[in-house]
Amino acid sequence: MSRRRGRSPTTEELALWDEIAVSLRRRTKTAATPEPAPVKLKSASVNVIAKPVSAPTQAIALRPPGRAAPPFTLPAAPAPRPSGLDRATETRLRKGRRAPDARLDLHGMTAQRAHRALIGFVEQSSAAGRRCLLVITGKGGLNDAAPGVLHRETPFWLAAPPLADMIVNVTPAHPRHGGGGALYVYLKRRR
Repeated sequence: MSRRRGRSPTTEELALWDEIAVSLRRRTKTAATPEPAPVKLKSASVNVIAKPVSAPTQAIALRPPGRAAPPFTLPAAPAPRPSGLDRATETRLRKGRRAPDARLDLHGMTAQRAHRALIGFVEQSSAAGRRCLLVITGKGGLNDAAPGVLHRETPFWLAAPPLADMIVNVTPAHPRHGGGGALYVYLKRRR
């Protein structure tokens, strides 16, 4: 491939380049160079005088001399949030291998009726010794930015009394059990 040839720089451009190159060289502390004179540039319609950029007078010391930079270490990874479940159970839930013991479908209910139904369902399931519940809320709403009322409120209802004392964990369901429109509610053992 041949090299593309452009126009040759003019003497004014070469002089400007030399001034810039000199100003960019590292200055010594003892030698102070005089400020270069402005260079006149010719443009098509207007004469422009460009002032060269002045270089900093001294470098700023970031660290006292003789001290090395401390070695870089990666920050520790944040500890995983405790879920209240053992690893095997959590994995089975996440992968959809744990079949729910009971399910409650809240579709078509008003918020007040759904709240009462949820409290009754969780209390009855706990009394019956069930551990894994599936609560289907539906995604509701027309888009993800504004989810439905039941989908938005159910986690708050589960985290509030009287249900909070019975629940170990609440996680989104696997797609085969309803995905984003359903929740697994894992209950504490009855003692």
